[in-house]
Formats: sequence, C-alpha cells, structure tokens
Amino acid sequence: MSTPPDAPNDPEAAHPLGPHGPTLLDLLSYIYLENDRPEKAAVLLSALDELGMAGARQLVSLALAQLRAGKPETALGTLDRVALKGGLTSAFHLIRAQTLVALGREAEAEAAMRAYTDLRPRQDHSADSR
Repeated sequence: MSTPPDAPNDPEAAHPLGPHGPTLLDLLSYIYLENDRPEKAAVLLSALDELGMAGARQLVSLALAQLRAGKPETALGTLDRVALKGGLTSAFHLIRAQTLVALGREAEAEAAMRAYTDLRPRQDHSADSR
C-alpha cells in the first residue's frame, strides 16, 4: 500500500516547493537578472531566503538584484548577512564594491575591490585544478 502524498516521508512534502523547486526558482531568478528584471529576481530569491533555502550564492545574487533594482541599502544589509555566514567569495566582494559605490562610500568600495582582486586569482586557480 502506498503512502498518501502528504505523508511525512514523502520527499515532496519535505518543503513546499518540491524537490526541484529551489533550483527552478534560482534558475528563474538568474534569467530575470540577465534580462534586466531585477525586481522579479529579488522576489524569487527573497522567497528562497524566507523559506531557509538560500545559500550564500543565492544571497549574493539577491544583493545584486537589490542593487540593480535601486536599493543599495537593502543590498548592503543582505551582503552583511552573507559575511556573517562566512560567504566571502570574489563575487561577494565585487558586488559589495558596486554597492558601496552606489552609496557614495568610495574608500570602502576600494577596499572591497582590493579584496576582490586579491581573492579572484586564488579562486580561479582552484576552479582550474578540478
């Protein structure tokens, strides 16, 4: 006898989006960002965040969407959350620099760009060694 669809051991009942939902929302948010629809991307990525399904990469993408939507203060808050979780990638520093420029904080933006340029060669090299 099969278990009903809402049974606790049903993988689709594990979270409301089903097993592929978070990946699909992430992909759709990327498509929105690439097609100059940052507000829509931010809505999808915020939903993933609210559901506890957003990792550091999705939060950095959320900050980028917020920045492109004209909300640099909100983007900086999102980036601060990423930093607290230890998600300091080269993409994080690049988007942080862009956000700080938008806020008129040039000295901090320069420091973020230095961190980006310092970190990028190491991350590129580790990606090449796969």
